Amino acid sequence: MSTRELVVWLDSVRVGNLYDEGSHWSFAYTAEWLSDPRGFDLSPGLKRADSPVVDGSNQRPVQWFFDNLLPEENARLALAKAANTDVADAWGLLAWLGAESAGALTLLPPGATTGAPGQVPLSDAELDRRIRDLPRQPLQMGAPKRMSLAGAQEKLAVILTGDQLYEPSGGRPSTHILKPNTTAYGYPHSAVNEWFCMQLAAALKLPVPETRLLHVPSAVYCVARFDRRIDPGSGETRRLHTLDGAQLLSLSGHYKYAENNLDSLLAIIGHCRAKVQTRRDLFRWLVFNVLIGNGDAHLKNLSFYLDAGGVRLAPHYDLVSTAIYSTPDLDPQPPHWPEVALSMPLGTAKQFAEIRRGEVLQAAETLAIPARLAAGYLDELLRHIPTRADAVLESYRVLEGIQGEMRHGEERTLRAIRHMAIAEMSRQLAA
Repeated sequence: MSTRELVVWLDSVRVGNLYDEGSHWSFAYTAEWLSDPRGFDLSPGLKRADSPVVDGSNQRPVQWFFDNLLPEENARLALAKAANTDVADAWGLLAWLGAESAGALTLLPPGATTGAPGQVPLSDAELDRRIRDLPRQPLQMGAPKRMSLAGAQEKLAVILTGDQLYEPSGGRPSTHILKPNTTAYGYPHSAVNEWFCMQLAAALKLPVPETRLLHVPSAVYCVARFDRRIDPGSGETRRLHTLDGAQLLSLSGHYKYAENNLDSLLAIIGHCRAKVQTRRDLFRWLVFNVLIGNGDAHLKNLSFYLDAGGVRLAPHYDLVSTAIYSTPDLDPQPPHWPEVALSMPLGTAKQFAEIRRGEVLQAAETLAIPARLAAGYLDELLRHIPTRADAVLESYRVLEGIQGEMRHGEERTLRAIRHMAIAEMSRQLAA
């Protein structure tokens, strides 16, 4: 098999070359990036050196890092079909999707360019048509630019200017991500679910990006990209290099659940430069996910900025109440709420039904957070979450342009989050 090659760009800077030599992948930094005083390792598993980083038979830091840029599960299946590529061919998917990915990286064939930056208006009607074509066609089918966004759900990277949506073309970076309701059976109204949980996190002063809920008339969750910033001098959008938790720990994405534990959080804290702040933010993230009943808060749902100054925790995302879908009405097969698994075991508690204040404070102790501070963080969330959740629910009720049947279903979803997950977990964590 001949060697395959992709050129890796960090925003507009060529940083290295990625190779697939059949049995293994390798990555070589460019001499320019190695000598650049602003240069840094793309991840802890890809150390800068004159010689390439080469995968072994068991440890594959190169392939794992780049594979973690790709979509997962059903989203990956749909894109593989559109690309006429085997779903297991990570290289083929990267070559097809690499013009826009998570963070600042762009992957292009040798000699290729992204083209002149541009943008194409995306009408509500066109967006609604693509949503209705799911899952037969991926959401980005027909888009002027193919983009790789990690995660299991269908997403579309766009530019949002005021209230107008655009799709980027050429080298223009996207600024926002759109997520319609998932097409997976048994998970209705996922868009409003995520919007509510993210709005609630913001109201509780957890670090999260700005979000909107759109109806075109299909429901669409819209979130600002935290891996983008506006250059104050030029006004241009710049890409920021980010890693997810699996990339930071040099793990395959397949281990996002198996390695989702307090030891991994401790290892993550060890990589970060602001350790005290990171401990606090990860603990509050952990507690918030318990309170909303999120059983899917895994390593790939944490992201980090990485630059020459080191590693720091990025804003939280993918905050969803999975608890409300574990009911006999939506899933006849047990287990049902609250006898469903926590995303991360805490002490002896492995299910939401088992979690109590003691297990949460024990987790804080494991993360080296002083007991007094941990109790304060926990009690602050417990004190404010009922009223803040009610306020977010009320803000939904005044939104316009939502059709009657959809509004009824969405509000039923939000009431379940508020009065089932949040109410029950608040009582348990106060005990």
